Amino acid sequence: MRLFIALELPSDVCDAVVTLCTGLKDVRWVAPRNMHLTLAFLGELDSVQAADLHEALNTLHFDPFDLQLAGVDCFESRGKVRVLWTGVDGDRVTLCHLQHKIMTALERAGLEPERRKFKPHVTLSYLNRFPKEKLLDYISENNRFKTESFKVSHFSLFQSHLTQHGAEYEVLERYGSIDKN
Repeated sequence: MRLFIALELPSDVCDAVVTLCTGLKDVRWVAPRNMHLTLAFLGELDSVQAADLHEALNTLHFDPFDLQLAGVDCFESRGKVRVLWTGVDGDRVTLCHLQHKIMTALERAGLEPERRKFKPHVTLSYLNRFPKEKLLDYISENNRFKTESFKVSHFSLFQSHLTQHGAEYEVLERYGSIDKN
């Protein structure tokens, strides 16, 4: 199973983010149903590892907190723009604390999560050989983007299913401060 841990976006926040997914040609926009804020990417796990993961995550609880999505920027790798994203505003300290708790739980479960520095964002588009000059105008035009504040009361374990049309994400479980019934 290819797994990751993320925050689901409320539908009104997702609707606002979708308004950013226009104005650039030859880019692959993320489908609204696949928009999320990744907290930890795990990759391929077997059923025993997944069970250990579930047990570790089930012990984590936190007080709900507020976030907003704001701004637009990009990630570069080896001089090429790879990802266009919107960032996070609001209680970033609590978000980073939650992400750290999740990473600690993963280690307790014997898993090796990705070690890239946590940069909270929601991916808008994956770019392939897209000229940065064209992107700078888009970023400038959209850098004042901001969603309404939303309450974070849980995080989710997702499974990624690779299809001929790209990845599809399925929520397997929700953890945190919500009532699971």
